[in-house]
Amino acid sequence: MEILCNVFLWFFYSTLAASAVALLVMVIQRLFHRHLSARLQHALWLIVLVRLLLPDFPSSPASIFNVATHIKNAVSMIHVEGYSPSHDISRNSQENKIPQNDHSMTPEKNHAQPETIALRDEKQTLDSSQARYALGVQIVSAIWFAGAVTFITYLFSYLFRMRTRRRTLTPVTDPQILSIMDECQRKFGIKKPISLYTGDYAKSPFISGLIHPWIFIPEAVAKELPASQLLHILSHELAHYKRKDTWWNTLSSFVLMIHWMNPIVWICMKRMKASREIACDAYVLEILGEHEATPYGLTMINFLKRFATKSDQPQLLYFWGTTNKNEMTRRITMIKAFRKGSYKLSALAVVCVASLGIATLTNAATPVPTNSSANVVQPGDDHILFDSAYRTYGDLEKAVKVSPIPFKVPNFSELRFDSVTLYLEDKKLFKADIKFNRYIGNSHSLYNLVITPVEAEFGDALWDNQQSSGIQKETLNLMGRNILKLTRVSDSLTNYYWEEQGLRYKLGDWDNSQEAIDVISSMKFPDKDMLKRYKNDVAKAHGKSSVYDTEDLRAVQDTLGFAPKLPMELLGTFKSTKAEFYYRDTERISKSFLVTYERTNKPGKWKESFYFDQMKDTSVYQELKKTGTYSYEVLRPEYNNVKTTPLQIAGKEVFKTEKYKQDGRYSSADEADQISYFWVENDMCYEVTFLEEIPQQQEIVAELMKAKQIDIDQLK
Repeated sequence: MEILCNVFLWFFYSTLAASAVALLVMVIQRLFHRHLSARLQHALWLIVLVRLLLPDFPSSPASIFNVATHIKNAVSMIHVEGYSPSHDISRNSQENKIPQNDHSMTPEKNHAQPETIALRDEKQTLDSSQARYALGVQIVSAIWFAGAVTFITYLFSYLFRMRTRRRTLTPVTDPQILSIMDECQRKFGIKKPISLYTGDYAKSPFISGLIHPWIFIPEAVAKELPASQLLHILSHELAHYKRKDTWWNTLSSFVLMIHWMNPIVWICMKRMKASREIACDAYVLEILGEHEATPYGLTMINFLKRFATKSDQPQLLYFWGTTNKNEMTRRITMIKAFRKGSYKLSALAVVCVASLGIATLTNAATPVPTNSSANVVQPGDDHILFDSAYRTYGDLEKAVKVSPIPFKVPNFSELRFDSVTLYLEDKKLFKADIKFNRYIGNSHSLYNLVITPVEAEFGDALWDNQQSSGIQKETLNLMGRNILKLTRVSDSLTNYYWEEQGLRYKLGDWDNSQEAIDVISSMKFPDKDMLKRYKNDVAKAHGKSSVYDTEDLRAVQDTLGFAPKLPMELLGTFKSTKAEFYYRDTERISKSFLVTYERTNKPGKWKESFYFDQMKDTSVYQELKKTGTYSYEVLRPEYNNVKTTPLQIAGKEVFKTEKYKQDGRYSSADEADQISYFWVENDMCYEVTFLEEIPQQQEIVAELMKAKQIDIDQLK
């Protein structure tokens, strides 16, 4: 039933799109019918036929569906049923270990390890629910399928009867009729032999057969009509053959089989057949000549008087296949007004049909936000200072700007944007990890959306083990999008996966199936309103925020309330590799700006790195000057006390600590020893912390004293 519902949903969206194209063609034909040739009018219907036949189309900015994308977004998806809401809170964490003391809020100082972005899932128990299609969708799908099977059964049985009927018909042997047939084939340039049959099977001539065509002429027609009228009739049937109308007619029947529930398609097929007959008349007159227009029209009128009937088989192509007065008038009017050369398509007509084909046989182009490369500075943009492979932003607009790949995000009012982390080192291995908060009363949950290229190794436990017996696997369909739902039996952890435009999306750890589906259905490329809403003070939320470019530095400077120092190189030996804003206390009051330096000739050797900390708060300096001891919290309420010694460096009073370990008595024996220097300038307190016994310590401190406060404009 799931597969049937998926197919039905394809039919549903396909028939809606095709109906829009059909209505457009009807409007064009109604407005410009005086200026459209018979052949051009039929060509317009072929565009509708192709739209109805093919399962998918490429996207294009020229598509007519671009103007109606908001309608698609407004259409609600097929809701799942049978879920049981859970009050459990599921959380994902992406935080670095930060010791609970006011001095050690910087992760680099903890065990002297570099900061990495850990993507860890703290998996808690979730209620499992079985998502399925609504009962109404299942019933309608079954009805549609039953109708389609009925139609295809009728079509094949009819084709079988026609093949059987051919064996019962009498081949035409009359030399005069065969001579007229030969003359017609010569005029139309047909060398392939086409058999002629006669009998009393039907009252109107018709052509049948896709691979081996044959023509039927009723006995009354063969006996009673003069040679001139037989010429017109046979020319009409051969014109169908030359125009491949038997193939188009069969495809029309196949379309009706699939789209039988759509009344607009029935109207289209009827009008298409009428246009096909008129176009065929025009082709006959193009071959026979303009002088045959009046005799050809008289043949048609005479034929109507003698043989027209309402019992004609709708699958066949008749010389006269309708008694509809309006259609008859259209055919006679075209014949009367026919001029030699009017059947041919002009260059302008070809361009118009091609343009309409591009506009209607393509889907709406997905809006792609403007993105700048992560490593290339665009003209007028702020440039990169620290080209980190991992970047975390509390501003979605900034993340969209630096991301090399556009991606969608949920436009779901119940979610509050937290942060987005991008992995930018390799575009093929690109990853975006977006975190959202969900508040229900006093409860708080943190959910994440992970985005990677389809060709990248996903590295997800549930995804990699989806064939395991411990994984419940289910496929949902959402607006034509296949959603893979994986639930781990052991802990009911449920993740949702799907692919769009070369990207794989994962919505992780959702405890409410209906709400998760609603979140996925709201996915879209962020527009201006979303970019405005999706902002978060990531420093307040996570205690820190990194600086990657001059735009980040400008924002951090505004938050700090002062211009920090940021020398990019020192002594020709050390370079700055990272800068960040952070709060020194858990109350998020005391603000600092930290710069990390590494040896240029020994990158990655963290024991030969040092940190330059800056704060607009001299209380730490005043306290250690008063007591001769640097005191910082290790584990509340326990403090670590380190003795200091006063020095004179570059004419300023500086306090140097003795060696100490970051976590005091809780530190491991192999943890790096640290030495810190403190001084004050213009109501600013500066601290430099060295790991191990780095040489040139006092020279480095002196260089930092000489450094000027940063002027961001000079960094460009």
